[in-house]
Parts: sequence; C-alpha cells; structure tokens
Amino acid sequence: MSSTSSPSAPAGWYGDPYSPGTVRYFDGTAWTQHIAPAPAAAMPPAARLGAEPTDPVHWLVPTGRSAQSIAAGYVALFATVIWPLGPVALWLGLSALKASRRTGTHGRGRAVFGIVVGALATLAMLAVIVATVT
Repeated sequence: MSSTSSPSAPAGWYGDPYSPGTVRYFDGTAWTQHIAPAPAAAMPPAARLGAEPTDPVHWLVPTGRSAQSIAAGYVALFATVIWPLGPVALWLGLSALKASRRTGTHGRGRAVFGIVVGALATLAMLAVIVATVT
C-alpha cells in the first residue's frame, strides 16, 4: 500500500480500488492493511414496498409470494363462476402450498383459498355433470 497522505480525507473505511467488493481503512494519513467486505447496498424503497405483512401494500399487491400462489388465488376467484376452472385452482393451490413450504415465501393463504374454492368448484362441476347425465 502506498503511504501517500491526503489531508482532506478523514480517517475511515473507503472502497478499495484494488479489490472490488471490499473496503480498506484509511487512518487519516495512510492506507492500512485492514480490509473488510463492503457492506451490502441498501434496497431502494420501491423494492421494499409491500415486502412485509405489516405494510398495507402487502395485502393489496401480491408481493413476496410465489407465482403459484398468485395464480391459485386468481384462478380460484374465476372458478367461483366458471366451474371447470375448479380442478386448475385446486392443482395450483396444492402446488403453491408446496412451493411456499419449500422456499419459505408468503402465499399460504392464497394457496389454501385456491385449494378450498377449487375443491368446492370441482364438486359443483361434478354435481352438475352427474345431474345432467342421469
């Protein structure tokens, strides 16, 4: 390390130009041999929007959930009036529950909603088919 002094720079940790992703300590007069990993950049506020259940946006916009749980919720909503979508909602709900357990993401509520509504829509569809055939 060079020992060039910089009277305008206060002592502290600065990005190390020779080692990307690390910081090196400057004691106010010279660079020291002390290095450390650079701190992770903070997420921009827009990326955190709705990320936690305490944020009201979390309940309005499907953030932090698996794609299966989002699809299960919407397909289940449509299955309430279009019964042939019941088996699809049921399958997506089961898939979402499995993905939620595997990844630890949110979305179990939408998955359960997909399973329950999908099962009810499937039963209604089967009842209509049986009534029509007999």
